[in-house]
Amino acid sequence: MTWILSHLLFPVTFVAGLACALVGIQHGVLEELLLGSISLVVMAIVATFERILPEHPEWNRSQGDVGTDLVHMLVSMVAIPELLKILLHMTLLGVAMRVSDLLGAPIWPQHWPVLAQLVPALLISQFFEYWAHRSLHEVPVLWRLHATHHSPERLYWLNAARFHPLDSALLFVVGLTPLLLLGAGRDVLLLLTVWVSLHGMFQHCNIRLRLGPLNYVFSMAELHRWHHSLVLKEANSNYGNNILFWDIVFGTVHYPRDRSASADIGLHNLTGFPETWLAQVLSPWRWERYQPKDYERGPSGE
Repeated sequence: MTWILSHLLFPVTFVAGLACALVGIQHGVLEELLLGSISLVVMAIVATFERILPEHPEWNRSQGDVGTDLVHMLVSMVAIPELLKILLHMTLLGVAMRVSDLLGAPIWPQHWPVLAQLVPALLISQFFEYWAHRSLHEVPVLWRLHATHHSPERLYWLNAARFHPLDSALLFVVGLTPLLLLGAGRDVLLLLTVWVSLHGMFQHCNIRLRLGPLNYVFSMAELHRWHHSLVLKEANSNYGNNILFWDIVFGTVHYPRDRSASADIGLHNLTGFPETWLAQVLSPWRWERYQPKDYERGPSGE
């Protein structure tokens, strides 16, 4: 039974979530209602199985972080994306229509089935998110924003939302902008949002998932735990937020087959990082308080 749950819980839940999204799209269900209901069901599933089949039982003990992560979720995963989505649609859709008129035909393959459109949407959006995420690790001033995401000393479903607001805004803009400019429709964007939501909760979950070959498709928990390692060589890898494709292309996959990632995670060589939401938001401008003298060059050592 353990083997079955470890190997099938994510793919079955993920496929069921996408299938529900497709049915909802076909029946014209309100986007917010569709996304919200699917996300709530998956939250319940993930939170339940973290107790039934934990990767690290000690990660199930609260570290006083739930309140902070809840605020991060409301701000960085709900409020900011909704605001930016409105702003980007207002500013970019007209540009996309103008480009389409100039070319005499739509750029985006809108005649494809929506599930088929999801493939280029993922590859394009994740290409830009890959390089933004990698830059957040390798550029010292950007690392000050991204350090908030790596500050937890445990992984569980809710801290998938622990992002500095500016970090969240950057990743959202670079992922959505090219799709809007190319003319991607609302249905494929909604399906992409469902993918990102479901994947994110499982990516950070404290469940003993074992996906085998699927780890070369999804940037799932087995690989993402290495990304949160205290060892910089391990942490500066597996940058894909939702698929591993661009890590494979650019050689940044870290997937040892002889061992699992350590339970010791967090910020390498950075002490006293704040635990409250407001202090974390202010942390990039209080950086000297948290970093030793030899940490100024960022996590990559560059």
